[in-house]
Amino acid sequence: MNEFISFFTNILNFSGKASRKEFIIPLVVILILSWILGGLVGGVIGTILAVIVFISSISISVRRLHDCGHSGLWVLLYLIPIVNIILLIYLCVKPGK
Repeated sequence: MNEFISFFTNILNFSGKASRKEFIIPLVVILILSWILGGLVGGVIGTILAVIVFISSISISVRRLHDCGHSGLWVLLYLIPIVNIILLIYLCVKPGK
């Protein structure tokens, strides 16, 4: 649970490193919550939550890339279809340094 709290408290922290556990747990929890909540949260509140989760996801991905020994600019690969899925799987299975 500390990993999930850390996910949101380090929303603008793009330096440092994040372990696989710190990377995977928040993403799984958010995926499950989005399935449960579905269309219940919409409008302005839903948009604000989506932006917060998006920025947090980018920051945790940059920290995870740092832990794998790569530049944080690799996160730009998320913009390329299919490559983004491959990068996500890579970040989930690659051990840190």
